[in-house]
Amino acid sequence: MKAAIQKLPTPQRSSFIYHVKSSAGFRFNWHFHPEYELTLIIRSQGKRFVADNICDYQDGDLVLLGPNLPHTWQSSPMPDRPARHQACVIQFPKDLLGRGFFAASELRQVRSLLRRSAHGLRFTGGSREEASQRIKALEKLSGLRRLTAFLEILELLARSRRTAAISSSGFMPSLHHGNHRRIDRVCKYINSNYQRDISQPYVAEMLQMNPSSFSSFFKKTVGLTFVQYVCNLRISHACRLLMETELSILDVCYQSGFNNLSNFNRHFLRSKAMSPRRYRSEFTLHEASS
Repeated sequence: MKAAIQKLPTPQRSSFIYHVKSSAGFRFNWHFHPEYELTLIIRSQGKRFVADNICDYQDGDLVLLGPNLPHTWQSSPMPDRPARHQACVIQFPKDLLGRGFFAASELRQVRSLLRRSAHGLRFTGGSREEASQRIKALEKLSGLRRLTAFLEILELLARSRRTAAISSSGFMPSLHHGNHRRIDRVCKYINSNYQRDISQPYVAEMLQMNPSSFSSFFKKTVGLTFVQYVCNLRISHACRLLMETELSILDVCYQSGFNNLSNFNRHFLRSKAMSPRRYRSEFTLHEASS
């Protein structure tokens, strides 16, 4: 996907940017920047888009993204939780404390962490919990104490064994700055209409492209075909319905945008390595035992 390059403000009196993002909702804003980004979701739910990966997120989600990795978060309404959506975001450059800083022998593990973040990293388990508390505490620190605390957070995450890559290893983002508004418009349309019947020729016409050119353009910039992208959104929505509602499998199928049950079951099995019914059963079992 041709994401918009984002120019981050120069940190004032700090070597990195730390801010608490609080708003009525996180809007789809597909972008990339040359800085690393560590994001902790304090209070929100919705879909996280990183390169060719689309998945649900919720409170406590913690991810580290490498430079120039396209990403965005799109929140969902929280009718039972009127509070604002909130996240802690840390952004820092490759030369945090000067050129070659991360090459120091003492930072070997951190250097490995940053290298692995090229495809995005998601953290779980005890390290995530401890790191989350430390990230929140940064807001009250300043100067050398804040910098030292931040480096300790990176070291903590570098030692974590509960990490998972987010995007596929084959994803290579297209960083050409032109035309990003066109593809952003299309992705916003898809994200708002994937539960309905979406025609690739119609979407191609939105960009004033023929279907063949659009197909090549979309695959090259997103890393997925148009059909795969839409299917991922639908499967992600289906998972949420299976976990959070008592809708029948057939109703989940139709409300997620699939036009027949066999097609839904086939795509779900391919994506999750289990049937929708078993997925719901597994979730219910884990929920009951937690």
